[in-house]
Amino acid sequence: MAQRTIPLTQLKVGMYLIGVDRSWLQTPFLRHKFKIKDQSEIDALRCAGIAEVTIDTKQGLDVVDHEPAHSATIEPILVESSPAVAPQASVTAPSSQPPAAMLAENLARATQRRAEWVHRLNGLFEQTRKSGFLQHDVVCQVIDEIIGDVLERQAACYAALVLRRPDPTLHEHGLTVCTLSVMLGQALDYSREQLGQLGIGGMLHDIGLTRIPQNIVKRPNTLSPAQKALYDSHPTQGGAILEQSGSFGEAVLAIVKGHHNLTVQTGEREGLSAAHHAFARLVGIIDQYDELVTGHTGFTPMSSHQALTQLYQRYRADEGLVQVVSYLIRVIGVYPLYSLVGLSSGELAVVGAITPGKAHLPLLYICRDQFGHRCLPPTPLDLIHEPEGGKTIRDVRDAVREGLDVETVLRQVAA
Repeated sequence: MAQRTIPLTQLKVGMYLIGVDRSWLQTPFLRHKFKIKDQSEIDALRCAGIAEVTIDTKQGLDVVDHEPAHSATIEPILVESSPAVAPQASVTAPSSQPPAAMLAENLARATQRRAEWVHRLNGLFEQTRKSGFLQHDVVCQVIDEIIGDVLERQAACYAALVLRRPDPTLHEHGLTVCTLSVMLGQALDYSREQLGQLGIGGMLHDIGLTRIPQNIVKRPNTLSPAQKALYDSHPTQGGAILEQSGSFGEAVLAIVKGHHNLTVQTGEREGLSAAHHAFARLVGIIDQYDELVTGHTGFTPMSSHQALTQLYQRYRADEGLVQVVSYLIRVIGVYPLYSLVGLSSGELAVVGAITPGKAHLPLLYICRDQFGHRCLPPTPLDLIHEPEGGKTIRDVRDAVREGLDVETVLRQVAA
């Protein structure tokens, strides 16, 4: 593959697109790799705030004027609140409204698929609880489908898990850790094989809990010392299940056995390769993130921002782990597409597009006014055009708790 990173202004019909300068979570596109067929696709990229793209010159046209190419890299960023910054005169908003209908359709598909996977994983884990064995072919089939969906509509897949009702069950938690692991692996440009290893490891990281009595699993924060020791044995129990089931490979085994042991010294002591221990650390961070936002371990659920901040503070002394947290922050974004946010005016709005270079000033659709009344149709608000002292985002809300359906809001925008 011959890759070149070029400004969007040089993108032409006939070029083969393989990457953009931001997480796909911040775009509404269904595909991540495709040949540009007409100018409207380039216009859609521009509307999404894309400034640079990466093309494959073996599968499509190359630029005529060859300029030095460079590789886009993901830079770690800190967790910080988004300040109310006055818009710069030089920054312009997208020239047209984002495709709200496409966003709604992608979310509907992703939600349906997630419900199907939850059902299948519940059956898989229950079968493992009874038999002590994992069905390797079923696991591989599900992970292939998940990777395909994440690569096709990442933003919608993320929204489907964020907008779900908090559910600390083993299969829900496993599916979420799996999905986020694949998303983070894709952002780090991992191969399809590596994504499969990460995804399976994330899906099965707590499979050892199927060997633990359910009354212990459901209340891990109120256990006696003996019960706590039994609960803490689940990574070892999970490793035993994988070894008995066979065919899962060393990388997946390292994740299942090592996702709670994140120090480098632990990995060396257990004889793990650097790559396999890195996988375990990545899944371990995502495991803790989902536990924090769902209350999986019995504590009060946090917002995404609170969970990321806590993880960053928890691991700031470990350069490798804090980098993983920073990558996760970059993938999730400040205010991802589909987020429900509360404004300083008391209104509620859905994030409909990310403003280039100003992630904290997205395009919004106000769906509830300051008095709690629904806005029909939802009112567009481009924060980049707000004057100093105007409306700002105050916090991220839980759409379920607020009684709002994000897909319905987007369909009302498109109507």
